[in-house]
Amino acid sequence: MKALSRWLAPLRPGRAALLWGEPLRPLAAAAAAWGVARGAPVLVVDAANRFDPYLLVREARTRGLDPKEALARTRVARAFTSHQLVRLLKEELARELTPGGLALLLGPVSLFYDEQVPLKERRRLFKEMVDTLALIKTRAPILLLQSLLPNGAVNRHFGRMLTPLVEVTGNFGAEPGKRRAGGYPPAPPRLPAACRRPGA
Repeated sequence: MKALSRWLAPLRPGRAALLWGEPLRPLAAAAAAWGVARGAPVLVVDAANRFDPYLLVREARTRGLDPKEALARTRVARAFTSHQLVRLLKEELARELTPGGLALLLGPVSLFYDEQVPLKERRRLFKEMVDTLALIKTRAPILLLQSLLPNGAVNRHFGRMLTPLVEVTGNFGAEPGKRRAGGYPPAPPRLPAACRRPGA
């Protein structure tokens, strides 16, 4: 995950980055360790059920960090529905995140593909989430990590609604030779394939 630093280097208060692809678990652990290494408290909101503290310990050791300190400086909250996610962001992340901290959101669009929730309600909640993240971004950098959606997921274009929030985007799991040269491209008008698997 040494290449991750190239993507995270532009992050500072007022900026957000979105990376999508696979594998998400080691990427999330590396991002949390990156934040800890810079002395920042890291707040993880896991909406993809992918954060692995064991991988964080391994990443910490790789970077010469104290694993206990890395765990102590990383707080994790999990959301299992879109309603829970929005509430966590508004009530916990917005309150707990200190200036200079790192906000790490895993699966920003994943829970909004739950067809049991009416689409109108999901769109309302998603807009509320984006507005909340925009406020949080003024105090601390935000890193959004999104895994690829299942092939059967109906594209609801949540990626387009998320794009105005971010300054840095990239497909971390791109096949060799397919990642764009020049580091981190500017945010496109919309996310390529709305973070879906190729051909879906």
